[in-house]
Amino acid sequence: MAKVDSRILLIALLFTACTMPKSDHAKAPQTAAETSQGARTSSVEEVQHFLAQLPALPQGGLLQVATFGKTHEGRDMTLVIAANPPLHTAQEVLASGKLRLLVNANIHAGEVEGKEAVQMLLREIALGQHEELLRYAVLMFVPVYNADGNERFDRANRATQNGPIEGVGTRANAQELDLNRDFLKVEAPETRALLGLMNVYDPHLFMDLHTTNGSYHGYHLTYSPSLSTNVDADINRFARQSFLPSVREKMEHAHGFRTLDYGNFTDTEPREWVTYDHRPRFGTNYMGLRNRLSVLSEAYSYVDFQTRIAATRAFVLTVLEQAVADRDQIRTLLATADAKTAAGTWQFGHDSLLGESITQDVLVGSVQEVELPDDLGVRRIADESYESVAMATRLGFVSQQQNSPPLGWLLRQPSQEMRDLLDWHGVQSEAWSQQVQGQLEVFEISACHREGVLFQGHFELKLEGQWRSAEKAAPADALWISAHQPLGRVAAQLLDPLSEDSASTWDRLQGWEDVQTGKTVPFLWRILE
Repeated sequence: MAKVDSRILLIALLFTACTMPKSDHAKAPQTAAETSQGARTSSVEEVQHFLAQLPALPQGGLLQVATFGKTHEGRDMTLVIAANPPLHTAQEVLASGKLRLLVNANIHAGEVEGKEAVQMLLREIALGQHEELLRYAVLMFVPVYNADGNERFDRANRATQNGPIEGVGTRANAQELDLNRDFLKVEAPETRALLGLMNVYDPHLFMDLHTTNGSYHGYHLTYSPSLSTNVDADINRFARQSFLPSVREKMEHAHGFRTLDYGNFTDTEPREWVTYDHRPRFGTNYMGLRNRLSVLSEAYSYVDFQTRIAATRAFVLTVLEQAVADRDQIRTLLATADAKTAAGTWQFGHDSLLGESITQDVLVGSVQEVELPDDLGVRRIADESYESVAMATRLGFVSQQQNSPPLGWLLRQPSQEMRDLLDWHGVQSEAWSQQVQGQLEVFEISACHREGVLFQGHFELKLEGQWRSAEKAAPADALWISAHQPLGRVAAQLLDPLSEDSASTWDRLQGWEDVQTGKTVPFLWRILE
C-alpha cells in the first residue's frame, strides 16, 4: 500500500501564493474558493468581478475580456484572451502566427474545479507569470461556459462529491440539455457560441474541464484525448504515445499529482479499466473530427475541493506548456491532416467497438462515507491510501467498417434548420452545380431502430443499409456538401446514414422521421469520384 504525501499536496495548494510577488499580494483578487477556504465556488457575478480586477495588476493589460454569445437565459458568455503583445480581434490572433490554445471550464456546472483553476491562472498571467507560454501561444479561456446552470446553486447537487460544502450548480443548462452531449445536434445557444469560437479562432488545442464521480481509484485526475475513431491517425498516435504521456510524467514529477487515462472499473471479473464513449456528441471527441488536438480533464470527485482545484490548475498549465514545447510538431500534424482531409485521402469508420486491452498497473482506491445533514445523503471522501493492481485497460475504440469518403453529398430541398446546422459546424456548402459529375448513389435502408427511451429530448435513430447506384437525374434544387474540405470528417459524421452520431440520429434532417425499411432515403444522395 502507498500513502499520499500530504506535504506534496500542501505545496501544490500554496504554489500560487508562494510565487506571487509580495508587493502584489494585497491587490491581487482572490477567488470565492480561496476566500472561503474551499467552502464555496464562484457565482457568475463573482467571476466577472474577479476578472474586472485583473487589469490593475502589473501585466493585466495582456488580458482581453470579451463576450462571445448569450446563454439560454440571456447571460453573457465570457472569453478571456491572454497574449503578449495584447491582441484584440480574431484577425489579430490569427495573424500573430502563434499557437492557439482554448480552455473551456464549467460545461457541467456541478463540476467546478476548472472555473476556479482558470481564474487562478489568469491572475498569475496578470502578475507577470508564464511569460514563456505567451511568447509562443495565444491562450483563450472560457471560465464559466454553462453560466445558467452555474447559478442554480444547491447543496443537494452532486452531494456525494467532497465539497464545496455550500453547494454547486446543475449539470444541465437552463433548457435541461447536457451541453456535453450537444456538439453534433447543436440545440443550445451555448453550443452554437462555442462552435462559433472554434470557427473564428480555429484553436490548435481544446481542453474541456470536468470532475469524475465514478469508480474509486487512486488518482487526483484522469484525462483522455479524442476517442472518435475518425480522428486522423497521426494526430491520434501523437496524442496517445507522446503528448499525454509527457504531460502525465510532468504532473507527477513537477507537481506531485497522480494521473492516468480516464476510465472506470468494470463490475465483471476479472476487473478492467475501461474508457467512456467514442461518439462526437462529446466536446473533446468532436474536436478530433476537426483535425485538432483535444484533452478531457477529469478531477477526482472524492478528494477535497481545494486539492481538485490545485490538480486541475497544474494539469491545465502542464498541457499548455507541453503544447508550446511541441508547437512545431503540432502545427505540422494538423496542417497535414487538413490537407489529407481536403484531398479525400482518409477513411470514415463506423460499427465501432472497444479496442484491444493492454495490461498495466492501475491504482485502486477506496472512500469513506459521511452522513450529511438535512437528508442530503452521504459524502464520499477518498482514503489516503491506494493499491496498485495489474489489470486489462481499454482506452480507445476501433471501427470494424472503414470506407473512403465520396466526392460529396446532395441534400434536396434542405430545411433552414439543416443549413444552419452545417453553418454552425463551419462545414462548407453551396447550391448544386451541374458541373459536378460522378456516379450518383442513394442509401437503401435495411433496418431502422428507434430508442425507446427519450434522451436529451430525442428518441435516437439508428439506420442500417447500403449505398447503391441510382439512375436519377441530380436534382436542381439541392445543396452540395463536398467531402473534400478541411472539415470533411465533420460533414461525413453529420450526413452519412451509417454514422454512429449524425444529424439523422437526432432528427436534425427534415424527413428522417418518415424513413422505412426497404425504402431509400428520398432527400439524400452522394456522388462518388
